[in-house]
Amino acid sequence: MEKRKMLKVVSSAMALTMLLAGCSSASNKTGGSKSAVEFKTSVDNGGTAVNNGKLKVGILSSDPLTGMFNPVFYLQATDNYVMEDTMTATFSTDKSYRMKQDNSDDPVMLHVDRDKKEVTLTVHKDLKWSNGKDVTADDIIATYNLMGNPKYSDNVRYSDEFEVIEGMKEYHDGKASSISGISKKDDKTVVIKYKEIKPALLWGTGFITTFLNKDQVEAASKDFTKFSEAELNTKPLSYGPYYFDKVVNGESVLAKANPHFYKKDDVKVKEIEYKVISPAQASAAIKNGDIDYMKAITTGVYDSIKDAKNGTVLGQPDFYMSYVGFKLGKFDKETGKNVVDPNAKAADVRVRQAFGYAVDWDQINEKVFKGLRFTATDSGLYPPRVEMFYNKDGKKFTKDTEKAKKLLDEAGLKDTDGDGLREDKNGKKLTFNFAIRNTGQDFDQTLADTFIKSWKEVGLDVKLVDGKLMAPKDWSRRVTADDPSIDIFQGAWGLGTDPNPSELVGTTAPLNYTRYTNDTLNKDLAALNTQEMFDDNKLKEAYKKFDSDYANEIPWLPFSWTNEMTWINKRIKNIDIAKLSLGEMKLYQLELTSDDSAKG
Repeated sequence: MEKRKMLKVVSSAMALTMLLAGCSSASNKTGGSKSAVEFKTSVDNGGTAVNNGKLKVGILSSDPLTGMFNPVFYLQATDNYVMEDTMTATFSTDKSYRMKQDNSDDPVMLHVDRDKKEVTLTVHKDLKWSNGKDVTADDIIATYNLMGNPKYSDNVRYSDEFEVIEGMKEYHDGKASSISGISKKDDKTVVIKYKEIKPALLWGTGFITTFLNKDQVEAASKDFTKFSEAELNTKPLSYGPYYFDKVVNGESVLAKANPHFYKKDDVKVKEIEYKVISPAQASAAIKNGDIDYMKAITTGVYDSIKDAKNGTVLGQPDFYMSYVGFKLGKFDKETGKNVVDPNAKAADVRVRQAFGYAVDWDQINEKVFKGLRFTATDSGLYPPRVEMFYNKDGKKFTKDTEKAKKLLDEAGLKDTDGDGLREDKNGKKLTFNFAIRNTGQDFDQTLADTFIKSWKEVGLDVKLVDGKLMAPKDWSRRVTADDPSIDIFQGAWGLGTDPNPSELVGTTAPLNYTRYTNDTLNKDLAALNTQEMFDDNKLKEAYKKFDSDYANEIPWLPFSWTNEMTWINKRIKNIDIAKLSLGEMKLYQLELTSDDSAKG
C-alpha cells in the first residue's frame, strides 16, 4: 500500500503581489475545479523501434539515493522510484487502484473468501527470482515474518493494521514463535486468516503487496543493527522484469532485463539507467538528451522545458492536496485520542467559513502556481485522480468579503474599538497565529502576506507565528505537538491510493493535525469498513457522505490540487502515463526509436 505522508508545500511563481494585481474581488465559479493548463496523458512519436535500447530515467531530487532498495521497507520515495517499475507490481489493479482478484496472469494470484475470512495467495508457476530459483510460498511467509518480527524494532512499516491477521499481534509482541493465521498450503500457495475482511484490504490495508526472497530475509534478520547493509536491501533479488546490475552510491542504478522474468519476451527495453538529477540541473539534462523519462517534475522545471523541441510534458491530476487547517483541539497521548477544544479561537464553524470566503483561492492557484494547480473542492481528499470518489460538481470557497463579514458578525466577532480588527465575543483583542513554512521559494513571504491581507479585509487579525515564516522542521515539530501559539497552519498531504481517510482525520489518528472529530464523522468513517462496502454503489455513497460532512464541518480549508507532470523524450515511440499508473502499460514495454536521446 502506498502510505500517506506529509509533504512540503512546493510550488513556483514570481512575486504574488504582482501576479494578483487587478484580480477581481470575487470569483464567479460556484462548483467544480480544473487546472488552467490542460495536459495530455499520452503521446505517439512514431518511428521504428531499435533493439536493446537503454532507457534513461531521471529522478528529480536534491537528495541522494539512500541505497535502501527494499520494495517493502524502503525509507525514501526516490529509492522507490527505482524499484516500482523494476521489481514490484505483484498484483494488477482496477481504475480505483484496488487489487484485482483471481487474475491468474499476475505474478501472485489473489483470492478473497469473505465467508471464511481468508485470503489465498497463489504464486505463478513460472515466477522465478533473478538468480533462477523459483518464487515459493516460503518467500511470502518470510516477508510477513519480517514485517511482524519483534526484534526489528526500527520497522516503520509495521502498524496495527497488520494485527487484523490472526496471530500477528501475538507474534509481534514476542508471545508466539510464528504467525498462527498464516499457513503454507503447498509450495506455491499461502492462506492468510483474518479476524475480519474489510474493503480496505483490496487497497493493501493489513496486506503486503510485494514479497522478498526468503534466504535474503533470513540473512538480514540475523543482526538488525546491520539491517541496512544486508543484500536484501543493497542487492535485492527480483522476480520483476529487471534486476540491479550496478549501483553508484547515491547517484545512479543500472537495471538490466531479468533473464528469468516470467514474461521476458514482453520486455522491450533491455536496460534502464536511473540517475538522480537536482532541480537546478534538470532543465539542462532534459534538453541535452541526458534524460528520456522523468516524472514528478516541478513547476520550475516545467517552466523551463515546456517549449523544448526534443520531447513532451504529459500530465494527470496527482494524489496530492494542500490546505489551511485550524487548530481545534489537542491529541491526548494517555487516551490516544484527539480531543476537541470548545474554546478554540476558530471553534465556531461560521468563523472557519469566513476565513474561507475571505480568500480568492482560484486566483492564487491560477496565478501563483501558473495554472498547474487548481482549487480543491469538498473535503479536498479526493482529487480527480481518485476516479471512483471524485465529485466533478464539488463545492469550493470563492471570495465573498461581504458574506465573510456577515458570518463573523453572526459569530459575535465585532470591531468594538474602531481599529478595523475584530475582537472576540467578550470584546477582548483576538489574534490568530498562522504557521506557514519557508519552503525556499522566492514567493513564500508574499504568499503568507496575501493570506493575511485577505483575512484583514474582513477584520480578522492574523499574524505569523514568531513574526516570520517557519523552518520546515520547526513547523513539523510544533504543529504535531499542538503548540498553543499556533491557531492556523498551512499543510499538504501526499495521498495514498487507499481512499480511506481514517489515518488523516480519525479520532485516534496522530496525523489529524486539526484535532477535529465528532460523532457524525466517526459514524461516516466506521461505515467505510463495513461488509456492505463490498458493494461499489454503497461504497460510493458512503464516501460521498463523508466527503460532504467533512466539508461542512471545515476543520481545514482545501487549497490546492496539482498535476503530476512527466517528461517524455521524443525517442520513446509511444506512452500513456495514465495507463502506466494503473498498470495497463508497463515501462518495460516501451520502445525506443533511436540509439541516442533527442536533444532540444
